[in-house]
Amino acid sequence: MILIIGLAGRIASGKGTVAQYLIKKYNAKQFVYSDILRDILKRLYIPITRENLQDLGKSLRAGLGPDVLVNAMKGDLMTGKGELRLVDGVRYVNEVEMLRTFPHNILIFVDAPLKLRYERAKERGVRGEESLTLAEFKKLDRAETERELDRVRSMADYIIDNSGTLEELYKQVDDLFGA
Repeated sequence: MILIIGLAGRIASGKGTVAQYLIKKYNAKQFVYSDILRDILKRLYIPITRENLQDLGKSLRAGLGPDVLVNAMKGDLMTGKGELRLVDGVRYVNEVEMLRTFPHNILIFVDAPLKLRYERAKERGVRGEESLTLAEFKKLDRAETERELDRVRSMADYIIDNSGTLEELYKQVDDLFGA
């Protein structure tokens, strides 16, 4: 049986940490929406920053339709390998709707308080986040790519609270998979 796992959450909520845990412990195969965008930015020799990723995604959806990335992801999932296929970075309702077209699917939403997510983003320092002010982080958190996350959260099968330790986070994941 193939299980499609959708992973959603706000910026620096811990999606990547959960994804890596699922990959390592459960042999999940990872599929990431932003990888599609990264490939395009690399090809265009444009820096890979969160803002550029957001702008490109917005442009593609505006120019080619709201399902352009969803259709690419569905194709990747259908031709992918592994019994556990992890869609990392679900941000829009149409992405959840695509996930639900697979017979076996779950949507996990990872959540954490804004201030904690800001501290994590600065610490990890990817996509230019190390130099962000709290005000800039809040602006990113309200970007168009983040606006449907409340609705996505309401569609989740499971909500993981990532405001504690790594051990507590991993236990919540293991509880979902009966480990």
